Amino acid sequence: MQSLPGTYTLILNSSIEKPVNIGKLGTLILKSGFYVYIGSAFGPGGLKARINHHINHSCRPHWHIDYLSPSLRLCEIWYTCDQTRREHQWAEVHAQTKGALMPLPGFGSSDCRCLSHLFFYKSKPSGSYFRRRIRAKFKDHAKLSIEKAENFLDNNSISDIH
Repeated sequence: MQSLPGTYTLILNSSIEKPVNIGKLGTLILKSGFYVYIGSAFGPGGLKARINHHINHSCRPHWHIDYLSPSLRLCEIWYTCDQTRREHQWAEVHAQTKGALMPLPGFGSSDCRCLSHLFFYKSKPSGSYFRRRIRAKFKDHAKLSIEKAENFLDNNSISDIH
């Protein structure tokens, strides 16, 4: 897999209810359902390096998601290889999606004006629905790909990146 820059979303599942300390941000009470985390990867190694960082669970948390991800199961990765930062647009679409809740304001968004980059859904959000919403709202948006977590974990690569 090439190490291209882009924006990604991790679709994470929780089957338990428990409190998780998110560093200085506070405590998030996990609920059974799906958590959607939106991030960007514009540093060295691009999407490949950033997603691998999240999968391998850092013992020294750096980002808010590093505190949360060890308690959740990764289901899907949505991503786009694009030089334009799209995480704010993606957060806007999730915030406007019926059924989306914001479980902890400020999560993943301490460096921007978004209210949060973490959303909660009782049932798994639809990647194809999200893709349609993105295409309708942002005409210049690059291709948005959806990858099952097991494909990424098996291949340690994202199949659609070229």
